[in-house]
Amino acid sequence: MCLSAKYPLVIVSKLLDDVGERIGCAYDIGCAFNKTLSNSSLGPKALEKEFRLMVGAFHGYAHNRKCQLEWHPLYITGTGLTEGEGCEHIFSSSNDVAWNTRHGSRFHRKQAIEEHFTFWDIEKYTLLS
Repeated sequence: MCLSAKYPLVIVSKLLDDVGERIGCAYDIGCAFNKTLSNSSLGPKALEKEFRLMVGAFHGYAHNRKCQLEWHPLYITGTGLTEGEGCEHIFSSSNDVAWNTRHGSRFHRKQAIEEHFTFWDIEKYTLLS
């Protein structure tokens, strides 16, 4: 097993234990990581709980057609409207914080980052209701 695969395996283990059955997880290299997961000691448990890996919508276009048909969220029943790129959206929006705080003190940079993510959370929770 590749040492860099231990962190995603721990996350999958936690998801299987805490979240339950029939869940999906979008991962940039979900298509390649599936083989690692299957060959690990978590493989049978993931199969039993119907754990499903997929790639983010934009990552899927970097691969061939067969890969897209198997791993793209558009073609996986039950994924809803997600494109699997939530973290990408959050970190992309935080780029503005760097621009606005580049001349600020360390304290003010940390304060701006904290405020950015606090308002991000508030906005997203508001849109849910």
